[in-house]
Amino acid sequence: MGKLLAAAGLAVLLAAAFMAGRYQAPTGPTLSPRVPVDDPLFVAWEEFLQAQQASLSLFRESPFFEGDQERAEAYRGLLYSLVDAIETTALTQQDRPRFVRAADWRSKGGLDNPDNNYYVARLRPGADYRVSGSRGSSAQLALMLRPGPPVLVGATTPAGISALHDPEIERDASGLFEVVISAENPGEGINWLPRTDGAEFLVARYTYSDWAGEQPGSLRIERIGAEGEAAVPLTPTLMAKGLRDAADALYQRNVAWRDFVTRLWEQAPRNSISAAQPRDGGLPGHYMALGSWELGNDDAIVLSTAPSAASYQGIQLGNLWFASLDYESRVSSLSLGQMECSGDGRCYAVISHRDPGIRNWLDTEGHRRGLIVMRWQGLDGPLPADQQPGASLVPFAELRARLPADVAEFSREQRWEQIRERRASAQSRSDG
Repeated sequence: MGKLLAAAGLAVLLAAAFMAGRYQAPTGPTLSPRVPVDDPLFVAWEEFLQAQQASLSLFRESPFFEGDQERAEAYRGLLYSLVDAIETTALTQQDRPRFVRAADWRSKGGLDNPDNNYYVARLRPGADYRVSGSRGSSAQLALMLRPGPPVLVGATTPAGISALHDPEIERDASGLFEVVISAENPGEGINWLPRTDGAEFLVARYTYSDWAGEQPGSLRIERIGAEGEAAVPLTPTLMAKGLRDAADALYQRNVAWRDFVTRLWEQAPRNSISAAQPRDGGLPGHYMALGSWELGNDDAIVLSTAPSAASYQGIQLGNLWFASLDYESRVSSLSLGQMECSGDGRCYAVISHRDPGIRNWLDTEGHRRGLIVMRWQGLDGPLPADQQPGASLVPFAELRARLPADVAEFSREQRWEQIRERRASAQSRSDG
């Protein structure tokens, strides 16, 4: 009963995450009276600078701001959010949108899934758009409309926001598709993403399970009726708005993640994993299990999962600033397509500071504590009891005895090749 209550509490926490970030973040700091208020560009720039300083203060006041590594990660986390705010708000035009890569190595946040490529386009309220592209050979493609800056791009989608995902997106024989974003249904046979009042951002997410074997897709967006028009010249008013929007997005994001992670750390089972729970949002069939680790040098966690009917499932580790760990040069995440499974029908992974000499190692990157996230996408219903994840804390020296006999040893040379392949695959689907 206790585990069920804990799992339910985590589900509620996930469902509330978006609203906490979008509508409950406190306002930013007040401008200094020395700012010349007759220059709107200077005022907006000052607000942008003060949002950066206020965000740093949020990190420094966090209970996680201790130890060299976590303090250094806090400053990098600020840079991640700064890059995201600049690229998705300050430098974008709503009349001439383009897809910007979000939550990648430059702008991690929201416990970004290493198996995803996220893209964001900023929209003008009331305008219609056409999105065209290809899915590639990714495991899943999803398009979601959001009411404001994608503060929680890696977390949950708010109820009532339009979404379109495989297998709803019809493609032609060559794998290409078009999606119309509009208030009115464009007609039968056309992929339609209904535009609701207040929709400001379009988020596209490609999911990859086999990094080496799957090919990335492509995306383009145009405002319908304005395809051949030139963008309007930049004015002080437009630039000031971009700076203010970036300041707001920066501060909102950092408040949201600081508060969310603090609650999550308190509720997620320590050195264990919760049951898989549905995510409340615009995409059906998505489930998530949450946990945490706090390990000494001689500790390890044996984590197990089972192949399911999901179109995608994976495991990842994250730090306490709610960003993914290094997933290119370390094995800090594993999709089902990357895991080796045992004859008993389950797949076993080890979370530890040291390499345990098995393929399915989840490397903590030296963090003594952090978060565990498991995801399932495309399920038709709840995960059966025999497919629920499990975890147990064990002494590192007893790992071999706690793992099935058919879990093969993994040499240093094999690890080297595994990481070499991860880096090559991650960079091959990177946009910069």
